[in-house]
Amino acid sequence: MSGAASVSSMPRYGFRGLAVLTLVGISVQFFLAGMTVFGAGGGWEAHAATGGAVGLVIVGLFLMSLVAGLREYRSMTSGLFALYLLQVTLAAIGQAQPLIGALHPVNGLVMGLLAASLVWRLAFRR
Repeated sequence: MSGAASVSSMPRYGFRGLAVLTLVGISVQFFLAGMTVFGAGGGWEAHAATGGAVGLVIVGLFLMSLVAGLREYRSMTSGLFALYLLQVTLAAIGQAQPLIGALHPVNGLVMGLLAASLVWRLAFRR
């Protein structure tokens, strides 16, 4: 393998890593929420902090999708980014409008499905 080929594949490996990290982070979010709901967690602070970290990873995915070799994933990463912004909005509105806030876990599920789809697509792309 030439040096040029290995350098050009580096963004793809990093992108795959961020996609997997996003899926793991979203899964951890459900676990932290479940722990808090059932009294085993330390509160919503860990859930909120982890959500912020997942958001940074999603921004990284979107920015990487602007690279020429990763443009085919731009629509999926744009969708994840938009859903993340909606997720933050739903959490903020949830205190004052519980029926709207109740969409927060539903949106989280959609985010998880989209992240899983992205990981699947990256894993089986030839």
